[in-house]
Amino acid sequence: MRYHLAFLWILVLVVGTIDFLLWRILFGSKPRKNWHTWIGGAGLIVAPVLFLSGFFYFGMQIPDASSHEVYNSFGTFLTIFLLVYLPKLFFLIVYGIGRIPDLFIRKPARQPDRHYPRISRAKFLSQIGIIMATAPFVGLLFGVLKGRFAFYTRQLKMVFPNLPKAFDGLRIVQISDLHLGSFGTNREPLKEAVELINAENPDLVLFTGDLVNNFAGETRGWEEIFQKINATIGKYSILGNHDYGDYSTWPSEQRKAANFKSILSAHRRLGFHLLRNESIAIEKEGEKIALSGVENWGHPPFPQYGDLAAAWNQTNGEAFKILMSHDPDHWDSEVVGNKRYDLTLAGHTHGMQFGFEIGKYNWSPAKYKFKRWAGLYQVGKQFLYVNRGLGYLGMPARVGMPPEITVFTLRRG
Repeated sequence: MRYHLAFLWILVLVVGTIDFLLWRILFGSKPRKNWHTWIGGAGLIVAPVLFLSGFFYFGMQIPDASSHEVYNSFGTFLTIFLLVYLPKLFFLIVYGIGRIPDLFIRKPARQPDRHYPRISRAKFLSQIGIIMATAPFVGLLFGVLKGRFAFYTRQLKMVFPNLPKAFDGLRIVQISDLHLGSFGTNREPLKEAVELINAENPDLVLFTGDLVNNFAGETRGWEEIFQKINATIGKYSILGNHDYGDYSTWPSEQRKAANFKSILSAHRRLGFHLLRNESIAIEKEGEKIALSGVENWGHPPFPQYGDLAAAWNQTNGEAFKILMSHDPDHWDSEVVGNKRYDLTLAGHTHGMQFGFEIGKYNWSPAKYKFKRWAGLYQVGKQFLYVNRGLGYLGMPARVGMPPEITVFTLRRG
């Protein structure tokens, strides 16, 4: 609870500062008492009070939530908040940068031109700030309306000298972080995603965790869609940190256990073979590769249910091994240099659902929290791929970080 209160006080400070500075810029220290001032002043007082009250309300509701609707309502509320305050913040940044020279240079007052009156620096910067402030508003709005459903298929061709000859050309589709509750009853977007998956003619479809936000009820009604995913060899899945029901206060341990049991059975109902700290051998033309799947293992506060040793001990000397582990932090902590998995597939980060990628350069706030946050990484002869997620969580938007379907073509060479 004290963490929620600390977050609320930080918000009070940030929001209060933003609106106070806007008041000073727009109306001055001694504003005229006209209708512009009254309306503007009321907006700069009422809006922060409403938003701060909303954050306090959801901070009280989310820990005791009994369904995903509370999460979805909070996501909508958060989006509205950002649509209001991101433009304000951008305006202040542009305006502030433009006024920096005034701190060091004192220019003599200019005489106004009778024929061509000059616009003041403050007014000019205000107009530029307003123009620049539209960028985050439009970008976020696009992310809500289009970006979260703009499924993107990424193609990767990877060459491994130890890949058995029978598996040369193996096609693997990876999806991750479905968070089904975030879609509510809107089934259409994921129908499109399934069509894109099937169009790749995969041999394996591997789902790397976070089927739900927290509740088993989120999985109801999706069977008809996900059972249509085709894979010539099979469809396999693992659990993510959101699949254990750890993000709610349950009335009893029995209720939490029942929720978890239903989530486990949902993987089977949706057509996936769930791997829980175990490995299987995939055989083709007398040759084998190993596929391992561990439960979630992450740095605190994320849970550590994964048992890599148990999964590794079930392999049987296969020349090529694939590991599914939801949290990419697990790769550096327990995989690299310790267990000879050739390719590890992870998810979890969503790329923070915000960022940009230009050629080989990419950026997202996720890079400040996760060492490996999106795309392909290599240490020695071991590879990690972090999928950006197919669904979304919290804010119902993706800006510059589209939902991802990853297609791997493995070659022997």
